[in-house]
Formats: sequence, structure tokens, C-alpha cells
Amino acid sequence: MTINRIAGRTLPLLLLCGLIEARPAGAPASDSLGIEQAVAIALEHQPAMRQSSANREAAQAGLTIARSNYFPQITGTATLTHTDGAFVFSPTVTPTNQRYNTYTTGIAATQTVLDFGKMVSKVIAGSQLVDAAAYDDYATRLSVIMNARVSYYGLMQAVQVVSADQEAVDKAEEHLKQTRAFYSVGTRAQFDVTKAEVDLANANVALIKAKNGAKIAQLQLEDAMGIQSASPILVTSSFPADSFALSLDSVRAFARQHRPELLAAAARVEANKSLVTAAWAQHMPNLVASGAYNWTNFNLPLLSRWNIGLTLTFPIFQGFATQAGVDQARAGEESAQATYDLLQESIMLEVEQYYLNLRAAQEEIAATDKLVEEAEQSLTLAEKQYAAGVGGLIEVTDARQSLADAHITRIQSLYDYSTALVRLHLAMGDLK
Repeated sequence: MTINRIAGRTLPLLLLCGLIEARPAGAPASDSLGIEQAVAIALEHQPAMRQSSANREAAQAGLTIARSNYFPQITGTATLTHTDGAFVFSPTVTPTNQRYNTYTTGIAATQTVLDFGKMVSKVIAGSQLVDAAAYDDYATRLSVIMNARVSYYGLMQAVQVVSADQEAVDKAEEHLKQTRAFYSVGTRAQFDVTKAEVDLANANVALIKAKNGAKIAQLQLEDAMGIQSASPILVTSSFPADSFALSLDSVRAFARQHRPELLAAAARVEANKSLVTAAWAQHMPNLVASGAYNWTNFNLPLLSRWNIGLTLTFPIFQGFATQAGVDQARAGEESAQATYDLLQESIMLEVEQYYLNLRAAQEEIAATDKLVEEAEQSLTLAEKQYAAGVGGLIEVTDARQSLADAHITRIQSLYDYSTALVRLHLAMGDLK
């Protein structure tokens, strides 16, 4: 196995799972890649996870920067100045040339004593943005899980379609042999042989398309997991039979409380409210304490001195910048609130759509079970009539095609139910 996308790294999970040729539905799957293993690989290697983690770290760093204003700002300085040239002291004194060095070193500190809520509001906003980034990170995690599960089901579907089409090819080959035997003894016409050959060719074409679909489905699963494999992936053969009993109203209420994108948007609304407060506080004065201790002289040793003081700054006129900052912050708050409202509507629409899709898929599964049963009975009857010489080949061909279509329809309904269930859980913010 080769992993091309992740340089210098290996995937022991994949090696343990044995990425080998996918087998037909019903075959033993002890060495298959399980869906939970696919999810674990995706969570470890998907670039989207690294991106959301970096965004969360950036938000945390922003909060640290906002909190830094609570602490004293301490700076140290060291200066060496060389002076050389003429000095003019007064019109009555002749200028003189002088050359000397000045040595200065010191330490200074400032501490904001009172700023009428500027720092507090910015720290609160920073904390709320950290919360939003955490919700975004969780939303990304859910999205990665959903994509991995849906892609896994897609490969399951594709493999089962290959199995169904392979079974159709096998039946067509058997029927061709039977038709040729009947033709050789004169009980069937050449037309039946030709028709059986055409049916076999059509079945082979469908199988080729199905195998290509399985290859594409594997590529989609690899992309969802964030890896590339040189070997075909073996997946399990049975779709899950998980049930879902919650009502639509319960699902909506759960989504409002747990959907991480909605929680992130709400946190950003609160953060923008705090930024409005911080912007308005720019109208208020600042009280800052400062102190310094310096050593200076023209020669060593240096002589020391210190100072300490309080500075009260009143903003009188900043060219309308302060009020513009408040207006800008309020516009940001309105935009964040509008984003929240739009997102809530979109999420409620998603929830309802996936809920209806899930219920429809449940009904389709029951209907397709009956469809497969009837198609199998129809094919059995048509084959018996053909073997007895009282039925035509066209009836057998139609019955065989109906059975193949019924199998694929059932596979599609199982896929639709499984993916609808995953998407509904994602829409609710409750995907494990």
C-alpha cells in the first residue's frame, strides 16, 4: 500500500483493516474497513480538521492579546550616544568643538488603572469569539464525520450494485447456455439464441459501468478520509438498521439547542455586542499609572534616578473617529444578528428536508422488499414456462431485468435511508 497525500506518515489502521479487493454482499467481512475506522482516519487526516484547529488557536491567541492589557506593560532600554562637533552656547561665547559619549539604561512600566470598561468589553468579546471558534471546530468535526459516513455508504452501495449486476451476468450466461441447448435439439429458434447473446452483452455493459462506479466511490471515500490508497478498499456488506423515533418538532427543538453553527453564530452576536460597548467606551477617559528607573552619565559609573506618576487622558476630539467606530461596531452587531437569523432558517429547512427524506426512505425500503419478492417469483415462473416450452424468451428477459432493477432499487433505498439518517443527525448537531 502507498499513501501519497500524507508525506512521511503511515496509516496503521488501514494496514490492520487490510485494504484488499471488495467482495460481494454477504461475503465474510472480518478484514474489512469498518465505518467507525473510516471516520477515525478522516478525523486524523482530513485537512479541514487542521484548518479549524488553527482557527481555534488563533481565536485563543486573540483572547490572550485582549487580556494582556490587564497586566503592566514593562519595557527596558539601553542607549549609547556619541556626540562630536561644534557647540554654540550664546552669541557671546565662542563655539567650541566637543566629543563625548552618553550612556543611558533604564526600565519603565505602565499600568492602566481605569478605562471605563474598554478592556473588559474587549476581553469578553475575545472570550465569546473563542467560544464561536470552538463551536466552528465541532461543526467541522461533524461535517468530516458525515462526509466519511456518506462516502462509506456510497462505496457500500456501489459494491452491492456490482454484486447485483454480476449476478445478472451469471444468470444471463446460464440462460444463454440453456437456450443454445434448446436450439441444438430444435426446440428453440435461432432468434432465442441471438436474443440471449444480446441480453448477456447488455448485462456485461451494466457490470462495467457498475465497476467504474465502485472505483469512483472509492475515490470519494479516500477524499473524505483525507488519504489515498493504492489498493481497493473492502467495506462491510450490510447497511445499518438504525431506527429513528423522534418527532419533527423534537428534532427542530434539538437542532436549535445543539447545532454548533447556530451556537457559533449566537456567540458572535454576543461578541459584537461587547465590541459595541468597547467602541462606545472610547468616549471615556483613561487613567494610567507609570513609573521608570534610569541610569545615565557621560562616563561609568552611571547615575540613577526614578519617577512615578498618574496620567488622566480625556478624549476631546478625534476627527469623528470615535463615533464612527461605534457606528461600525453596531453595524457589525446587526450583521451578526442577521447572519444568525438566516442560519436558523436554513438549519430548520435542512432539518425538515432530511426528516422527510428519512421517512420516505423508510417507506421505500418496505416497498422494495415487496418488489424484490414479486420480481423473484415472476422470474422463477417465466423460467419454468420457458423451460417447459410454453413461454417466450422475451418474458424471461423482462423478468430478469425487472429483478435486477428491483435489487438495485432496494440497494438505493437502503443507501438513501442510511445517508438521510446521517444527514439528519448532522442537521441536529448530534452526530457521533
